[in-house]
Amino acid sequence: MTTGTSLSEKISVLREKTGAGVMDCKRALTDAQGEIDKAVEILRKKGLADVAKRSGRVTKEGVVAVKIAADGKSAAMAELLCETDFVAKTPDFRKLADDICEYVLKNPKAGDYAEEQALKDMVLAVAPKMGENMSLRRAVSVTAASNGALNYYLHTDSKKAAIVEVVCEGTMNAEAARNAAKEMALQSVALSPRFVRREEVPAAELEKEKEIYKTQAANQGKPAAAVEKMTEGRIRKFYEEVCLVDQPSIRDQKESVSAYLAKLGKEAGCTLTVKRFERFLLGN
Repeated sequence: MTTGTSLSEKISVLREKTGAGVMDCKRALTDAQGEIDKAVEILRKKGLADVAKRSGRVTKEGVVAVKIAADGKSAAMAELLCETDFVAKTPDFRKLADDICEYVLKNPKAGDYAEEQALKDMVLAVAPKMGENMSLRRAVSVTAASNGALNYYLHTDSKKAAIVEVVCEGTMNAEAARNAAKEMALQSVALSPRFVRREEVPAAELEKEKEIYKTQAANQGKPAAAVEKMTEGRIRKFYEEVCLVDQPSIRDQKESVSAYLAKLGKEAGCTLTVKRFERFLLGN
């Protein structure tokens, strides 16, 4: 490394060598008077130079964390991974997941939070203490519309969660709307829908499903009219599996989520509609 190399370039080199965070590298370089090898030694003594060695190890455990703003109008969710369930249950790891959610909540954006340097540095600051490879797999921020309400459900195992926004047509009863969003979040975690409603299913995927069902029916020797009827029935079943509002309600299997939501809207004094949901399942 030449004397003319800038501090930022040295930090980049040191991070590549050690996997340590930006601020840790900067401090080490300051203490080492800019000497890379000496800075590596300093980081190793602090236990901050082992992250790179662990980076290839599989992270299949972890937690999903959720945080909602005090006013209920914004929420954040994060999936933080580690190697073992033991570490996933530690207070430091759980706090890191919560701190990441707090950061996301204060810095809402569209995009990949997993690539945000500030969040990478937060993970790198804790990983050496845990002695495991750790990574932020994904995070999301959600902000409700003026006529919307947010709520979430986090399962007791902290491995699956959902945030749901409902919107109200009419005078909004905020408490009732938040309750409805909570119910929809619970539904989302329980039955894992992929879309809110039928219109969101990609045309190509729908056509593929229809083709599969038609082929199955035709292979059974059914006449053309019967094939069409069977396909229609199976497509309805498909919608009930993948679309939130078409699913059977977990509160009453005899009615759909849309029917249940209509009841909740009537109690709230307005028409409630699910605008969107975000659902995380650890590792999926």
